[in-house]
Amino acid sequence: MELAVPLVVLALAVATLPLLREARRARSALVRRGAPVVWGLAALAAGAAAAREGTPPWSLRTLEERPLELASDGYVSSDECQACHPGEYDSWYDTYHRTMSHAAVEGAVQAPFDGRVLGDAALGERFVPFRRGDEYWVELVDPYHEGPGPAPTVQRRVVQTTGSHHQQLYWFATGHTRALGLFPYGFRLDEARWRPIGAIFLTPPRGGQSTVLGRWNTSCQKCHATHGQARFTSAAEMDTRVAELGIACEMCHGPAAEHVAANRNPLRRYRLHDGEERDATIVNPADLTVERSTQVCGQCHGVTHLKTQEARRDWVKNGFSFRPGDDLLVSRGLGEPDAEAADRKFWKDGQMRVTGREYTALQRTPCFQAGAMSCLACHRMHQAADDPRPREVWRNDLLSEGMDGDRACTQCHGQFDDGTALEAHTHHARASSGSRCLDCHMPHTTYGLLGGIRNHEVGGPTVQESLATGRPNACNQCHLDRTLAWTAEHLHEWYGTSVPELGEAERTLAASVLWTLQGDAGERALMAWSFGWREARAASGEDWIAPYLALLMNDPYHAVRFIAGRSAGELGLLEGVEYDHLDAPERREAAAGELLEGWARARAAGEPARPELLLGPGGVWLEDTVDALLDGRDNSDVVLQE
Repeated sequence: MELAVPLVVLALAVATLPLLREARRARSALVRRGAPVVWGLAALAAGAAAAREGTPPWSLRTLEERPLELASDGYVSSDECQACHPGEYDSWYDTYHRTMSHAAVEGAVQAPFDGRVLGDAALGERFVPFRRGDEYWVELVDPYHEGPGPAPTVQRRVVQTTGSHHQQLYWFATGHTRALGLFPYGFRLDEARWRPIGAIFLTPPRGGQSTVLGRWNTSCQKCHATHGQARFTSAAEMDTRVAELGIACEMCHGPAAEHVAANRNPLRRYRLHDGEERDATIVNPADLTVERSTQVCGQCHGVTHLKTQEARRDWVKNGFSFRPGDDLLVSRGLGEPDAEAADRKFWKDGQMRVTGREYTALQRTPCFQAGAMSCLACHRMHQAADDPRPREVWRNDLLSEGMDGDRACTQCHGQFDDGTALEAHTHHARASSGSRCLDCHMPHTTYGLLGGIRNHEVGGPTVQESLATGRPNACNQCHLDRTLAWTAEHLHEWYGTSVPELGEAERTLAASVLWTLQGDAGERALMAWSFGWREARAASGEDWIAPYLALLMNDPYHAVRFIAGRSAGELGLLEGVEYDHLDAPERREAAAGELLEGWARARAAGEPARPELLLGPGGVWLEDTVDALLDGRDNSDVVLQE
């Protein structure tokens, strides 16, 4: 009798596991997605049939219009993880990984689809986002029209989103099987504003907006969904499938069907929980080697390519063959296979130029090569139970507590926990930004998300690299008012770094001035961001920056203009000035002129000349010299493909 009671309890527990799992699924699908209760009850009834087909209830009406979510190849979706791992599930649920791609439903769409008209009237553009009941729609000239006559205006349903952290893009059903079309306007969350796609990414200025048929299906799904299968025969014939939209549990832990089946046995779970034996049916990246755990992140956060045409054909049909725990480099090569594609991601010396490719950057880092540094050294995919930070703070960069400061480096280089040793190494006061490990060894020389991002190729500043590539070095990105010669002399004095041969401009003009006036669009974007960076303003002063921001506010590139305007606002330079980076050129020029005139009026007649900043006596901006330098600007097309 004593044995019978536990056996009955155990039998009941096993019997109720499927019910508990379904209850949690319902909570996830209905409550957390914000669906109305009445609709939720109706959808739950439909959901039973949908579950048998492997698709979630909210996609029933759009099964033929967008990539299909379908459990296959051992993938079972994150809902299967929730019952046994509620804490991990909840922290993942709150990440931006989860919402990297999402069905366009209430609670997921962040832009106002309110019928406002978007587009450049001078170019004859007219785009209208609107709602039809609980659905999201757009009106636009059919970008895929074929045949005689002008393209008609059409209305297309928005069925999917991408992004939810800084911006959100919208994909509409095209009528060409499951191929998606990109709405030419995205929504910037920090501005709470619609902006043309060409103003969200750093791309050459072009007349009009365009949308490529099936771009999400053939490209974005590689990293914006879990186990994507492009399955296309042409741009108009796509049967794209994914195991789950967004970056879900199985993207990092591998397909979980075997794990779920094995752990339906509670005795097995308790034995594994209480012992030291690892569960071989699932992958925990924390248990992998530094190289293999980093490759789990590198499958998306890296620049890689399939090595053979046969591998590419297999990818089209079946998706990537890589699974967490595998050696990524068996199936993929590092870098881009052609120079044109590489130019969109790398500086001339091979260092990463755009964000999102941190794995590739780490490959060149001595800390990684020595076998100690991995992504998990600083980042944590599930917030720790004892982490006191609000969830929204942790999820911003998924950093472990304290890893946004010196601890990221001193966890291995503990000698610099000592203030005296730190100051001896940095030659800056301990409280100075010049003594911050990350500012010197991971400067903001990677571009992304309309700003400067920390470069993950850990190294020291050199003037030689700046000369060879045009990339700002850490010293001159902070000391914006100093020349490359000044930096070279200090690096030589402090660290024995050789002094390169410098031209007259590098010896006499501030490096930031040269990068602003003669750099390419990517360099100008980094300078526009650096002029607004608090640490740089503290180190180099800010009373001379206005003319250069005024210049950048008229840059040909949308992205550069936006960043410059944002920095000018942070410096308080736009008070009383109406500036919009999307304005017509004459209006932008007028706004920049007002900013410059206000700055000039504030200059004191007795101010000394500062020739390194092109300021004459009384602080007058030497415009003739500026114009001469602008004649040497790098005006080549730049596409920084994030």
